[in-house]
Amino acid sequence: MKNRLKLIFLGIFLLSLTYISCQNNSEATSLSQEEINQMKFMLEEEKMALDVYSFLANKWDLQIFRNIKKSEAKHMEAVKRLLESNEVAYEISSQSGVFMSQELQHLYNDLIQKGSNSTIEALEVGKNIEEKDIYDLQMAISNTNDVYTKEIYTNLLNASYNHLAAFNRNLSRY
Repeated sequence: MKNRLKLIFLGIFLLSLTYISCQNNSEATSLSQEEINQMKFMLEEEKMALDVYSFLANKWDLQIFRNIKKSEAKHMEAVKRLLESNEVAYEISSQSGVFMSQELQHLYNDLIQKGSNSTIEALEVGKNIEEKDIYDLQMAISNTNDVYTKEIYTNLLNASYNHLAAFNRNLSRY
């Protein structure tokens, strides 16, 4: 009887380990390469927004840039958590204005140059960043079936809509 209970317990224990292992593996590998690439891109895109807004906050001393750059830092953390929860390795430069993505590097350089011309152009840069972010988030949401990923992206999308509205309000004052 004792041996039978031990065998039952051992069987349940092994089934539990197998289930946990399968769960962890399926969560880590359930994303397509496209979804993984989008997550990594979204992280850098949030960093690009943060770096541009930080630069423009210093250049023009406008409250909108100081406020929204704080949001962008939170957005980066949300995407990092998303990557980490999916066990996706990623790299991101700790240096301001430096990006792995050449597309984002060129965009950053162009936006810094444009935003340096005037406060109106700086606000237009903010508007452009948020419009790009909205488009990219909509694409990312449509390309995933993962509920947690959709939730994070939807939160970021709503924040981008709010940021876009704030830039439009500020632009209407000029």
